[in-house]
Amino acid sequence: MNVALLVCYDGTDFSGWQIQKNGRTVQYELESALSRSFSLSVRVTGSGRTDAGVHALGQTAHFDSAKDLPPERYVAALNHWLPGDIRVVSCEEVPQAFDARKSAKRKTYAYRMYTGAVENPLRRTRELFVGPVDVGRMDECARLFVGVHDFSAFMSSGSSAKTTVREVFSSSVAEEGCSVVFRITGSGFLYNMVRIMAGALVRVGKGYSDGSEIARALENGDRTLVPDIAPPQALYLEKVEYI
Repeated sequence: MNVALLVCYDGTDFSGWQIQKNGRTVQYELESALSRSFSLSVRVTGSGRTDAGVHALGQTAHFDSAKDLPPERYVAALNHWLPGDIRVVSCEEVPQAFDARKSAKRKTYAYRMYTGAVENPLRRTRELFVGPVDVGRMDECARLFVGVHDFSAFMSSGSSAKTTVREVFSSSVAEEGCSVVFRITGSGFLYNMVRIMAGALVRVGKGYSDGSEIARALENGDRTLVPDIAPPQALYLEKVEYI
């Protein structure tokens, strides 16, 4: 029985998704809960490896279960054993060929920024404090990412990606209350890609850049044109689509 989970988590106290020798991870907690609930020793595969500090509203994961149980049993049992900063939102049986990572068609990430006059300590693990910014100009520059591009300039070293070409379906910056949100949907993302994009857009919003560096970086792949990497605590994996 191939089982798909929809998972949300607060990434503040995690060293990311993937199991590590040292560090608490989301994958470990899910696999541990499956072991405690059903004596299942299985590998849970996520749609992507969120980094340390990154949150998820809609992470998709799958595992192959030897137990043929109603999906609601998995939800209740896993949430009983999972720590408070992870929850399984829903569960369903999926075709055996389904793979949370390989079957994904689109992913949506959001990067949240707080624009108040004074930093709010209650938002510090949820948003990046930026103060007043030019949202209109940020939105104009965010739209430069739309299309099929070589995003090598927007990737940190250490990536194992076989190609740096990705397709971005939508990219925008908009105000949501006292926050500004950079939201992007693409076929997939390179290592730190969204955080580097967010860093470049913050420079535009603060008036440190006119955005020309973004266009040039897309054209020539020069990483030095977009050197900033926005911190992880404001990044959210919002949604993964499979159709």
